[in-house]
Amino acid sequence: MWEGLLPFVRKPSSYIDGELNTHRKDPTRAEVLFGFCFPEVYEIGMSYVGLQILYHLLNSLEGVVCERVFAPFPDMEALMRKEGLPLVSLESRIPLKEFDILGFSLQYELTYTNLLNILDLGGIPLLSSQRDRDMPLVIAGGPGAMQPEPLADFVDAFVLGEGEEVLPRLVEVYRSWKRDHGTKDELLMALSRIPGVYVPSFFRFRWDRQGLIEEIQPLHEGYGEVRRQVVGDLDRYPFPSSPIVPLCRVVHDRLSIEVVRGCLRGCRFCQAGFIYRPLRERRPEELLEVIEEALHRTGYDELSLLALSIGDCSFLEPFVSQLISRIDQRRIALSLPSLRIGTVGEGILRDIKRIRKTGITVAPEAATERLQRVINKVIPEEEIMRTARMAFREGWRHIKLYFMIGLPTERLEDVREIASLAKRISEIGGQVNVSVSTFVPKAHTPFQWEGMLSMEEIEERHRILKAELKGKGLRFKWHNPKMSVLEGIFSRGDRRLGRVLMEAFKGGCRLDGWSEYLDWQKWQEAFWRAGIDPSFYLRERDSGEILPWGHLKSGVEERYLLEERQRARAGQVTSPCKPGCRRCGCCSEQLEIRLSAPFVPEASPSKGGRTLERRPWVKKIRAKFYKIGPVRFLSHLETVDVFIRAMRRAQIPMKFSEGFHHLPRATFTQALPVGIESLCEYLDVEISSYFPPEEFVRRMNRELPRGLGVIDAKEMAYRGTALPELLQEDLYLVSLGVTPPPFQRERPLYLEVRKGGKVKRVNLWDFVREVRVIRVDQYHPAGGFPPEGPKLEEIVGERVLLVRMKKGLRPYHALQGLLGLSEREVLTLRILKVESFPPLF
Repeated sequence: MWEGLLPFVRKPSSYIDGELNTHRKDPTRAEVLFGFCFPEVYEIGMSYVGLQILYHLLNSLEGVVCERVFAPFPDMEALMRKEGLPLVSLESRIPLKEFDILGFSLQYELTYTNLLNILDLGGIPLLSSQRDRDMPLVIAGGPGAMQPEPLADFVDAFVLGEGEEVLPRLVEVYRSWKRDHGTKDELLMALSRIPGVYVPSFFRFRWDRQGLIEEIQPLHEGYGEVRRQVVGDLDRYPFPSSPIVPLCRVVHDRLSIEVVRGCLRGCRFCQAGFIYRPLRERRPEELLEVIEEALHRTGYDELSLLALSIGDCSFLEPFVSQLISRIDQRRIALSLPSLRIGTVGEGILRDIKRIRKTGITVAPEAATERLQRVINKVIPEEEIMRTARMAFREGWRHIKLYFMIGLPTERLEDVREIASLAKRISEIGGQVNVSVSTFVPKAHTPFQWEGMLSMEEIEERHRILKAELKGKGLRFKWHNPKMSVLEGIFSRGDRRLGRVLMEAFKGGCRLDGWSEYLDWQKWQEAFWRAGIDPSFYLRERDSGEILPWGHLKSGVEERYLLEERQRARAGQVTSPCKPGCRRCGCCSEQLEIRLSAPFVPEASPSKGGRTLERRPWVKKIRAKFYKIGPVRFLSHLETVDVFIRAMRRAQIPMKFSEGFHHLPRATFTQALPVGIESLCEYLDVEISSYFPPEEFVRRMNRELPRGLGVIDAKEMAYRGTALPELLQEDLYLVSLGVTPPPFQRERPLYLEVRKGGKVKRVNLWDFVREVRVIRVDQYHPAGGFPPEGPKLEEIVGERVLLVRMKKGLRPYHALQGLLGLSEREVLTLRILKVESFPPLF
């Protein structure tokens, strides 16, 4: 049933399984079935590194099977509701009701309605109080769990801190409870005894007449506060060396490796810098091994080293130098996001650009020194200008600048200086892209008491910057102010906002972090129906006020946050954390800043080698491949990505282009329309050294996902007609449910075809060479059929329409005309391309 919906959605490849490196465990034998729910669409969820870490951790546990669940796009949701289909896991299509635990990752406040939607699509009651022991336990973690009160009515328990520490214990407690057939109250009580687990129903809130919190009352003795859990030594949990590789394109389509967790800097606006304390580095020697293995097992052509401030990594320069020496010959690009100005030198930039210039991003956050001192992130203008000159001199074409508006004590001259600084940088001689977001006060930071700009104040600052940031070499982007306001409300809200979330969800709010789906009117109506004034949550808080997260402890003491707030107002800078400083209360004898031992890179291998006997060899391989089953919903570019990564994993000696981006010299036949299957797709790949075609077939079929496979390969002349131009006609077999009307070639059959925004009238018979109804057993493909694939009748049925047609008209359009079908009806057909002419094999 699920596959039957895919022709009618805009991104069908988001919903198909079969990715590389997913688990191979039998869910029917699981003692605990865990659904890892990311309350966003697949393309965003699969870009989150924490998902990879926890997915592999959970599946490494005996008796535990973890599968992934993502939010559907609205078009898929509408079809699911119309057909009465429940939301299921990606790997095994298990309905959500059948899971023992559903664990949500809370990365962003504007995903909260998605969480409710996932539960509802799974047929699970939204309110925790309405779910008994026969329903899945609903838990949540991530940074949002450090201020989870708006979700308190919906989530049974929250994990505070790092999942590597808490989740194995939580799963074990659940396993014991399940074995003993306990009640839900007994389960929640057992969970509350695990350090770092917050059960919101075990606390009662009381408010005064002004709407301020009067008391947070614990309902069980000894459970008055919950403390964040921290992994002291990250090397106890090695980074997964076989991360899942998506079949479709995702936001961060690369190998991302966590190098450092936590940050030394103490930027006062940054929640991550406080709730991930202290800084802990992974061992560089182990990282190199993980990276080597992960590149081999994924086939990615880009590597990203992750940290909150990667430039502060103590071993960065020798590590990058060693890394580049290993990957540059394989044309693997390296990116270092979150680079802080002044922490990286020209040597690293030169190393990075040797393969691909992946972009330079600079985040001053504030453009004036006064405001930089307020936020504790001082970056002298001369450092910014030096970095810009160095980047442009080394060949980078553009620089991205990130700023915030609405920071505490901000004046309009601070806003105007953003434009002035950007103009001065653009005068150096490059493109400057300025991106501006709105400051949102976050829990557990020195600015958690500050007020937030109103919608009108945000829009006023945007108008100033739009007027100033014009002209050659300047580009201005800004974050949607409505999204910023919603984020500000829920980032410091209490559990009364649960009523707003319920109303917004019932009103149809979904994917609120997407401009195209955010419905501001529905959100205003939700606040009105819930009887809540949203501006109440944007106001400045008194330092003595009880905050909704006051009983949840990050490890950083409140007195330190207050001291930092006072220092901000005085414009005083606080130095970075250092081992043994003990200022904020986070570190202790058991938990410290953890720096790696000095890293000494290995000597670079000699680039010489033994002289090989010269022999003649052909520099190009042509391969014929099939594309059948669910992978037919991959787009052409996604199919290309899958093949390129498979060739990297198979260690095919591909030749690369020169220039700004080194791309494999591979050419495919013309794009196969999404949803159509084929037994005769072709690929030409140029190779840098001799490689037997039969070995190409063997290795590629070992690496390609189910539904894609190489049928044959042969050596080709280096030059000749480009592959897309060789084939002139295609032969299709089309499933038939009913007998089509007689085909009368003597009469013109006109179609109106829309292409490039224009409508063109064409005669179908100018393109269709042959059309007739046959039994499928009367047709035998010239190139044979994949032995491991399904039989022809399993794809297209026993009676088929055979259509031979010239290039230039989409098969869907031709079949609409031939069979008299609507645009939607033709999408229900199974269409299989079986031959192309002239034959290439």
